[in-house]
Amino acid sequence: MIEPFRTLRWSTWLGWQVESNWANPWLFTLYLVVKPVTGSLMLVCMYMAANQAVQAVNRPGIPTEFLPYVYVSNACYGLVGAVMFGMSSVVISDRESYRMLKYVFISPAQFQTYFFGRGLAKAMEGAAGGFIAILAGLAFPGIRNSLQVGNLDFAWLFAYLSVGFIMLWAAGMLLASAVLNMNRSSAFLSEGIAGVVYFLSGVVFPLSVLPSWIQPISVCLPTTYWMEGMRRAILGKPPDGSALAATPLTNWTNADLLFALMGTTLGLVIAAQFFYRWSVRRAWRNGKIEETTGM
Repeated sequence: MIEPFRTLRWSTWLGWQVESNWANPWLFTLYLVVKPVTGSLMLVCMYMAANQAVQAVNRPGIPTEFLPYVYVSNACYGLVGAVMFGMSSVVISDRESYRMLKYVFISPAQFQTYFFGRGLAKAMEGAAGGFIAILAGLAFPGIRNSLQVGNLDFAWLFAYLSVGFIMLWAAGMLLASAVLNMNRSSAFLSEGIAGVVYFLSGVVFPLSVLPSWIQPISVCLPTTYWMEGMRRAILGKPPDGSALAATPLTNWTNADLLFALMGTTLGLVIAAQFFYRWSVRRAWRNGKIEETTGM
């Protein structure tokens, strides 16, 4: 019983060291602040540019509730990208750059727990970035007016974060398992999948904007329910009559969203476990765990 916790502890410590040892603490802290803030500010500028373009042709501006919707969604989605990309990049860095993956595999450390710890380190970085980005959003009146303490629901926020991290771990394990049997060019796999999920999960626009034949795909993704739940826990439900309230999930309660997230996450976890075991057996049989594919 002690060994998994020991593996988790040291793999998380190792992951944090790999992420932060390239700079002194002050420079790394600056990086943690600048990276998420500049990415979120780009969305703010895009919103302002689109709003001015619409007003220039004598049409009503973009509804103000769209700005906090996009801003908070992007801040939360940074956690998705960090965990999914982080866990799959562990295979590439440890096998191709450090050439240590085979030693981790044959060591007493539990291989899957090792990936979990490395993903946990990326999750801490992603969570810090999202929190910093949301704090920076308080500088804009359009966002500050929606980020009221009265709108925050800490109980539901904790529930969505808890189940969401299990969902992110399962998605990360799927990608890491696939990369085990691929070469180093598979680094683009997680970025591509993260981009597709970004598009389908209603991060920067409501699901009602998507074509009708794509919307069923969106409602099958656990990230869709997670994003909707996180927005509601932070901003509250969108106002009646808004385009944000005209989505397939409009009439869902927080409990409905949580149960849907738990159900889709359970399916993702089962698929990840089966795929992980198959991928590890295949990688070990074909020598992929110790094979370097550098060019």
